[in-house]
Amino acid sequence: MKIIILHGLYMHGLVMQPLSHRLRKLGYQTQTLTYNSVKIDEEKVYQMIDQALDPFSPNVLVGHSLGGLMIKHYLASRQPSTACISHVVTIGSPLQGASIAERIKELGFGAMLGNAPKHGLDLHDDRWRWPQKLGSIAGTLPLGARPFLLMDNHTLSDGTVTVEETKIAGMTDHFMAHTSHTGLIYNLFIAKQIDHFIRHSRFIHNENWAKNRHLK
Repeated sequence: MKIIILHGLYMHGLVMQPLSHRLRKLGYQTQTLTYNSVKIDEEKVYQMIDQALDPFSPNVLVGHSLGGLMIKHYLASRQPSTACISHVVTIGSPLQGASIAERIKELGFGAMLGNAPKHGLDLHDDRWRWPQKLGSIAGTLPLGARPFLLMDNHTLSDGTVTVEETKIAGMTDHFMAHTSHTGLIYNLFIAKQIDHFIRHSRFIHNENWAKNRHLK
């Protein structure tokens, strides 16, 4: 089985290599993709995913932050079957838009986001409308710009995206890890959660995991 991995805003495929490496150690074939996250050419991104898919077995799409939104748009555009893509895992992805992006625009710095808001960062109502199983992972360690920009220290978040923003009606399962937005990429247990979700269409939810999920 092949896992195709997309990065988030302001990032490069190289930052996803540690996660990719851990997934390979678990027996998966992986490929990380790189795209311009502030000047998104959506058809170019879709074609990269098309070309990365293994035509002979089911694939899995994994996206961090904006990468998860690009996967959502890809499914809407291509409408792949579950024989082609069986599961999707989003990591810190604001599946119905990000309030921090709205705040950045309110402060007059919207240009720094490029055209990413049009590709899912703008707040919008949606539900998971595709046959692929969706597992969404959220961070709960608020290390990031959000507490300073929105002054909402009591809102559960990863420092960038709130936990509620990672939820969407129709998702298969949801998991919270005590990790920051960027830290989600490097948390040792995220790969194991992805593996478990692919195998069982659910994450690991137990006391032992809760005690160890903060480990990096």
